[in-house]
Amino acid sequence: MTFLDYENRLQQTIEKLLELPLYTLDTQTSALKEAFDIAYEHEVFKIVDVPDFQQSDARFALFTSMTRYSGSLVFLAIQMLAANSIMDANDFPLARSYYNRKCGIAINHLRAQVTMVGAERNEEGFRLKGTLAWASGYGIFDTLLIGFHCGEEEYVAVVPFEEAEGFRIGAPAESFVGESMATVDIVLDGFFIPHEHVVASAPLGSYTASKSISKTVHIAIYSLGLGAIAQLSDEAVKQHAAEKLEAIKEAFMATHIGEVMDRLRIELFELVQDIITTGMVLEGGKSVLVSGILQRYYRELMMFNSNGLNGTIKGLFKEKFLKG
Repeated sequence: MTFLDYENRLQQTIEKLLELPLYTLDTQTSALKEAFDIAYEHEVFKIVDVPDFQQSDARFALFTSMTRYSGSLVFLAIQMLAANSIMDANDFPLARSYYNRKCGIAINHLRAQVTMVGAERNEEGFRLKGTLAWASGYGIFDTLLIGFHCGEEEYVAVVPFEEAEGFRIGAPAESFVGESMATVDIVLDGFFIPHEHVVASAPLGSYTASKSISKTVHIAIYSLGLGAIAQLSDEAVKQHAAEKLEAIKEAFMATHIGEVMDRLRIELFELVQDIITTGMVLEGGKSVLVSGILQRYYRELMMFNSNGLNGTIKGLFKEKFLKG
């Protein structure tokens, strides 16, 4: 698939999404599933089919074009792209068949200092025990990339995202944003995974050590900013907001220094929050209607900014608040 083909598919997807009551995509799982299926059928999640040197451009195009229509949809897209990328990077023999499925991801617990999900190994595979927390997309994804520990190794493997023996799915979490994503905890009690479904293994701590400096959250927040600016009617505010947002985007896209990225993320968050708040004030009381776009952006801003946090970023937020 050429990059031009990909851009055309994105545009076709957006045209179909605009036929939906977009404000329902944040609260109703059935509505979000319909939107996800539209994007899936147009193959906009198949970034692995775009030439390698253009895949980062395709991700940027996906986030910046679709976030304004549904942050929840893009949140799930981020997870599916991550799952596909891990399978691709590890030359997983079954990868091609899983690219044709809707695959979520639940491996961030591998960064914890203790074992959240452990396993016992036998000749056929692994028996897992523990709890997978915050697995999003139940009822939307049909498979899930999960992480677990066994001995001195950490593993990732693909499993069906459905109730099974030793695989108990809890009730979806209630939340003020992204409730449609049906985020659940999964209790594993002797759940079996065959060897052929293991995507990769590495020494304990490898996931934390190899985690690259990601700009995904930055781009998602930036994309919400673009959407908010499009809702502004005051030309002076609109131009000022666009100039400041573009300046921060140029800065975070140009750097690969972790400390700089963290500080720019805080600046970006505060700028987009200010743009949205100013837009809501200028719009007046109707801005709080459930069908309103800016109030949804405000909630989705909190959702994106609450993800990918580490001790350093939390400390920087605290430091800036105490100095303010």
